[in-house]
Amino acid sequence: MRTPSPNLATLLACFFFMLLVAPSASAQESPAPKEKQIYHQLKAFSLSGSSVEVKGLVLKRVRTQITLNGTVYLSQPVNGTITGAVFIGEGKLVADTPANDFERDNVKRLLGTDVVESDFKTAVFRFTDDTASQFGPTPAGGGAANDRAQKLAREMDERMLREIGANLPARLAISMVNAEKPGFFFAGFDGGKRGRFEMVLDHQNRIPVANFGINAGEKGLLWAYNSYMYGPEVWLAFYSNEDYERGAVQYSDANDQIDIKRYRMDVDLREHQQRVRLNAHIEAEPKQPNVRAVAFSVGEGLGEYENERLKKQMRVTSARRNGVDLTVVQEDWESGFTVFLTEALKTREPLELDLTLEGDFVTDTYLVKHCYFPRSNTSWYPRHGYLDRATFDLTFRHPKQLHVASVGVRISESADPEDKEALVSKYEMSHPVSLVTFALGPFERHSDSIKWKQGNAQTPLEFNSLPSGYRVIREDFFLAELSNAIKHFSSLFGDYPYPIFGAAYHPFPFGQGFATLLLLPPSDNPKKYKYYALIAHETAHQWWGNIVAWRTYRDQWLSEGFAEYSGILYTGLRYSPEAKNALLEELRLSLKEPPVTTTGVGKGRLVDVGPLILGHRLATSKTQGAYQALVYSKGALVLRMLHFMLSDQTNGSGEPFFTMMTDFVERYRNKTASSDDFRKVVNEHFARMPLAREYGMTNLNWLFAQSVYQTALPSYEMQYKMEDQPDKTVLISGTITQQNAPADWLMILPVKYSFDGNQEALGSVLARGPSNAFQVRLPKRPKKVELDPDRWIMSDKVSTKGN
Repeated sequence: MRTPSPNLATLLACFFFMLLVAPSASAQESPAPKEKQIYHQLKAFSLSGSSVEVKGLVLKRVRTQITLNGTVYLSQPVNGTITGAVFIGEGKLVADTPANDFERDNVKRLLGTDVVESDFKTAVFRFTDDTASQFGPTPAGGGAANDRAQKLAREMDERMLREIGANLPARLAISMVNAEKPGFFFAGFDGGKRGRFEMVLDHQNRIPVANFGINAGEKGLLWAYNSYMYGPEVWLAFYSNEDYERGAVQYSDANDQIDIKRYRMDVDLREHQQRVRLNAHIEAEPKQPNVRAVAFSVGEGLGEYENERLKKQMRVTSARRNGVDLTVVQEDWESGFTVFLTEALKTREPLELDLTLEGDFVTDTYLVKHCYFPRSNTSWYPRHGYLDRATFDLTFRHPKQLHVASVGVRISESADPEDKEALVSKYEMSHPVSLVTFALGPFERHSDSIKWKQGNAQTPLEFNSLPSGYRVIREDFFLAELSNAIKHFSSLFGDYPYPIFGAAYHPFPFGQGFATLLLLPPSDNPKKYKYYALIAHETAHQWWGNIVAWRTYRDQWLSEGFAEYSGILYTGLRYSPEAKNALLEELRLSLKEPPVTTTGVGKGRLVDVGPLILGHRLATSKTQGAYQALVYSKGALVLRMLHFMLSDQTNGSGEPFFTMMTDFVERYRNKTASSDDFRKVVNEHFARMPLAREYGMTNLNWLFAQSVYQTALPSYEMQYKMEDQPDKTVLISGTITQQNAPADWLMILPVKYSFDGNQEALGSVLARGPSNAFQVRLPKRPKKVELDPDRWIMSDKVSTKGN
């Protein structure tokens, strides 16, 4: 799914108030009164007037050590427990970086040091762990709270809402109400050489996942708000002590509170230019015992520019379970909300919720009249967890002069019996998918059908275009390419599983690929080969991202890199081999581009920023462009190397590679897959390949370690000579040199031999370390010897020298 970089823009200060959904007056009143009271007390963050003088007090939190010399002002107890404190004095924080090259390099790049270290004059703490006890015996309350300390307490909660969308009081309430162990810890620091910065240790992964998109099990984060990026910039991410001791970590979704199975959503778009009204019936199952408070995400895709997340957010107006009103809290600027249940859920007990939300969440593109889309295609409805799969029944009410395009099968489109100026469109997505969206416009629907070679039933194909008065669009081109691409990838990666396929006009300079529905930009010249690649890229997301989703943010190259390479292969067949080579060369060149910083062009190369496995964390204020260059470009080039490794060198067939890819799809159909899951499938297939037998290998662990988890971009040179042998064969011997790679770098390199009569043969040589010798015996003398002329192997430069 090709999307632009997040548009993070100016944040303006504003007043904060809580949107509290109060129960209606009835015999079923009094939902969660204790939880409601707890939240109000946490939100107030009132200091008790009690204080503790500390000298040399050390708070240790995994890799961080916080030293305090000064005064700690304690909060009033909530439910008998102190949950906050404000420190004023002289403090110091030191955080050791994990034994991980990227984390060390990231700290060095952003802070110019090997460790995160700073003094501070003030700190604000929020917690449900044992922090309060570490301050010593609690003194008796009494007296007025320190005004400066109280101001710092109030401002911190407001700042976290604006800057990262996190509601700290709600996070504390969830921890207390659900009796989470270990507890939660947050600290915000200011007044030292690093300015203002924050840290969190969240053993249940809620803030790292919901507010940073970091879901590979990391529990601790250190970050600072970056005024140039208008958003937070993560300095360091780390695991818990227990994770480090075990040498293993659970994925973050192990701590999800519920698993949503099905949505039934009514989406009222009749006043789309002012508001969207959404009624969502959610069917879910609890994943944890004794759940009484559930956090949902919504609108986190909105940026800070022009206060978008403040002004346009979808706000909850009611929540009910089994007809009983529930308490919901949602603050201004918050990228989600919390629902408090009237009683704790039992494990596997069905949970059904009815939520009503409303907000100015549909945007006019300003590029083409009467075309409307969600302000964020992936966060317009409430969700829990990261890419959780569910089925969807979607009902849209919309002006009768406009039409809706959405995912799944359109069941009906008919007059609204309650509004003569409106239509009702119903869609059903019966396959479990992670994300859904819609488009609203004066669409003209152009239909065809996909005719499968295998004789399977035809699949309906639809393109939602615009009338000619808006702009000229080649509908025949779109329908033909959608059909061609979906059939091609079905032959390569396995059957297309969904009952329909199509696309909608999307007047933005990028595309997106949801299950059954592509959003495609216009093209002034659809004959340009890059447009073939774009349509194919988005079509390939039916497999890479939808049928098989990425496991964590670290694995997103399995979606974007795979779709990128799939699109290039398709373009080579559909347009020309030269177009394919040009696209591959663009990917290679992008790795060597310098990073862009907030102050201009930076030093070095994007490929050196970090390993592929870091996903969106590759993009920082010092390394803009790294996400695109590495997750898309390098991800595609790594897959191309695997294409070579799993090709049959005896006949030049790439069929074994596509057999492996199909096997990968089948094993993880309607699931998520990690880079390690993919590696295991690759290894099984590679072990049967001629290259494996030739070099005595049983797996490609070394290639994954080098290309996915390291950053080197070597250059290769082959120097050779040819000698005629008495038996009329030809011996080619020489040296393979690797430069700009670790001493233990290993690579199998293709060699092409050209003979008279336009005959060619493909062989290989092994590069091991900085330099090693090789010998190859051929039945006759070739006219030409070339080291990797088709650029199968990711490299900086390749050269061949010989007689």
